[in-house]
Formats: sequence, structure tokens, C-alpha cells
Amino acid sequence: MGNAVYRAYEALAGKAGLTFDSGNGVIYGRRNGFDVIIYAADSRYPYLITVSLGANRAGGCLGKDDWKRFIKEHKPVQNVKNDGNVVEMVLRATSNTEKFCENFILAFDALSSFLIANGYTKCCHFCGQQVETHPYYVSNTFVHLCQDCSARVSSELHLANHEKKQKKENVIAGIVGALIGSLIGVLCIVAIGQLGYVAALSGIIMAICTLKGYEFLGGKLSTKGIVASIVLMLVMTYVGNQLEWAIVVTRELGYDFLYSFQLVPVLLHQETIASSAYWGGLALVYIF
Repeated sequence: MGNAVYRAYEALAGKAGLTFDSGNGVIYGRRNGFDVIIYAADSRYPYLITVSLGANRAGGCLGKDDWKRFIKEHKPVQNVKNDGNVVEMVLRATSNTEKFCENFILAFDALSSFLIANGYTKCCHFCGQQVETHPYYVSNTFVHLCQDCSARVSSELHLANHEKKQKKENVIAGIVGALIGSLIGVLCIVAIGQLGYVAALSGIIMAICTLKGYEFLGGKLSTKGIVASIVLMLVMTYVGNQLEWAIVVTRELGYDFLYSFQLVPVLLHQETIASSAYWGGLALVYIF
């Protein structure tokens, strides 16, 4: 977060009577009886803020036409979405700090009045109960939860982390998965090589597919898995390079593919295949 954005967020929090969490780039607190969270949905556009609050009404959410009228009547508001127990309002972007703060205060005060007039009351984001809530950071998202929901979410996250740590690793199955993944990398090396290129993409695909293959069948990726995957990457990258040259030999000299594959080292030794082209191409793929 740049200095200008930091100052704008700090000013907004101060004028609105809210708290600025600079570490996460989020403003939160209570205003006009509603618990509110303010954040930029896309960090590239920090002045395009989303205002999120927990609110519901006995008769269910208002219709789209009601919200369209609200948006039309309030210029700072770009969009409003009411999904279940959450109301989200997006404000028009401005880098002018004074206007940035003014837009929020005008828009939020109008929104809170509109919600109260239409029978909305503050509630927990998850269960919808109209009880006291507090801000929590859950799965990379800030939400306002009641005590029961926060305890349940905390318990579920703890259990999920515990299960992940306890999950056993099957090394043999992992190696099989890494081998299958590396074959995809080999195909990529050969296919791109036939187009006359040595691309970083082939090396990246080899690495990702090998590691993901091990993790998928092995259960988890440990240090043993990483070492096994690296060994397979090195071996299969060499195999892929050999296959690529065998295709060239088959095409140029007319031999069958298996014989051409066996002939590559001989042709390299005889310098029929230029060593600079062979080892240079292999080195590039390894680097990638």
C-alpha cells in the first residue's frame, strides 16, 4: 500500500469513527448501528472500495429494482449487492482524499438509513442471527461473526489444519504420480521442440506437473517428495531431449524411431549432431 493510499484510508477511518488495519489494508468497525468492513476487492485499484456489512430483514432481500433506484439516487454509489445476510456496496473511485472520505460518509449514511427504513437489522454474516458480532479474518476474507459462528469456524479451521498435518504420505504412489506428471512435461518438450523452439514453458510445465503429480497420488508433498520429483525432472528432461533428437534423426535419415533413439549418442559422438545445439538446448531446458 502506497503512502497516498495509506493516508486516504487512515483519514477515512478517522472521519468515520472506524479502525484501520494497515497490515491487511482493511477498515472496520461500527457505524449507525451496523458492523462494517471496508476494503479494495482488487489491490490494483485501492480507491475502488467495497463496503460490506451483515444485515437481513424478515421479508427477505429487497429486489433488484429497489437497489437500482437507490444507486440512481446516490452518485457516489457504483453498485449494491444483497446476497443472503450480506449487503455489499461499491463506491466510485477517487484519489482525492477529501472526496474519498466524503463519498463514503454520504453513501454509508444513506445506505444505513435505507436499510433501517426497509426493516433491515444488523446480523452475523454466517448464521444471520441478530446478535452481537465481532470482526474475524477467515479464508482471506474479513467477516463479522457472532460468538457461536466464530467458535465453529475456529474449530473447523483447527480440525482441517490438524487433518492436513496428520495426512500420511505414500511415497511409492507419489513417485508414480510424479512420473505420470513428468511424462506430460516430456510431451511438452518434444512438441515445442518440433516447432523449433526451446521455451521456458516446457521447463515450467515439467516442474509443476511432476510436483503436483507427486502430491496428488502421494497425499502430500514432503522433502522426500521434492527430492524424488527433482530427480525425476532431471532424468525425464534428458529423456525428452533425446526423444526430440530421435524424431529429427528419423525425419532426416529415414530410420525407424527406436533405432534413431539409440543412434543419437553415436551421431553426437561423430559430430553429425552439433554438440553445441544438443547440449545448449538441453542446458536451456534444465535452466527453465
